[in-house]
Amino acid sequence: MKKVHVAKLIVAISASFLLSNCEKEAVDDAVAADQLTVSKSIPHVCIAKWDTNGAKAASVKAKQWEPGQTIRIKFLNGNNFVQSKVRQYAVAWEAYANLKFEWVSSNSNANIKIAFREGQYANETGSWSYLGTDSNSFAHSMHFGWFDNNTTDTEFRRTTIHEFGHALGLIHEHQNPVAGINWDREAVYAYYAGPPNNWSRDQVDFNLFRRYEANVTNYSQYDPLSIMHYSIPAEHTLDNVAVGNNTSLSNTDKTFIGTIYPFPDTGGDICAGVEEYVSGRAYATGDKVTYQGTLYQRTASGWNNLGACGATNNDPCAGVEEYVNGRSYATGDQVTYQGSLYQRTTSGWTNLGACGS
Repeated sequence: MKKVHVAKLIVAISASFLLSNCEKEAVDDAVAADQLTVSKSIPHVCIAKWDTNGAKAASVKAKQWEPGQTIRIKFLNGNNFVQSKVRQYAVAWEAYANLKFEWVSSNSNANIKIAFREGQYANETGSWSYLGTDSNSFAHSMHFGWFDNNTTDTEFRRTTIHEFGHALGLIHEHQNPVAGINWDREAVYAYYAGPPNNWSRDQVDFNLFRRYEANVTNYSQYDPLSIMHYSIPAEHTLDNVAVGNNTSLSNTDKTFIGTIYPFPDTGGDICAGVEEYVSGRAYATGDKVTYQGTLYQRTASGWNNLGACGATNNDPCAGVEEYVNGRSYATGDQVTYQGSLYQRTTSGWTNLGACGS
């Protein structure tokens, strides 16, 4: 694996910061005025997978991993590019959940087993994951049915983080016990009856309208910005309330996963128990190190600064990339800009607050 030195990273960060200052005026204009047209088409959606050896109404709480557990993950097929993209975006959960992902070889034992649409899985067109620890019971526990070398980074991020949310035990947010979506059921039945889904009414009931019972589910307040939410066009609700195509972890996602998999009480220091960076050592995606009083996490493309040691992990900007002038952003994408967190909406950018707050 390619070795990346933190010292070099810091130089690169400094250079990129200077460049961003040169683009200040252009970025100001883009954040203030950039618009996206609301699409009436729904992106690919994942289907709910349950362990069919047990009751479909089994407690979601019972499918959680142990806090602090190392979850072993392997690929059953797929080229290096699509595999690297899944690794790059799956680790978004690690910054907020007390879990560790270990990526192992295809002939190793693993908890999560991932396949792409090729070879023996060529007819598997959808994307899905078994829920939480159900993954242990299946030789093929997660699937990406539309990833290829032409898939956009936004789609890799959206679908990968979503499916790994299921693998950590999260249900679809529109099936949250307190979700009060005012569905136009006949319109939804008609839409999903057509391609690419071709769902029966029972499948629509199961994947959209069914809400989980509160006594068997860990849940927070209903979060329309959740990465676990289907997008919903206005014409699928009786009150014309739409939900955008969420592509990143929301603030509630980050907080909620930390309540399910809490970090140990270390007095609030995010660096507690993390080893100092060692020059020359090879690090894998997801590894964390400390360097000069700061916590870093290894990504597929470099190191991500998670904040200063001694701080609590409650920075809403932790793990969120800086705004890039000229890049196309989808509804739900989050960026940082001049010390604040912004989220893309259908009509522009919403300021979610200052970083570090």
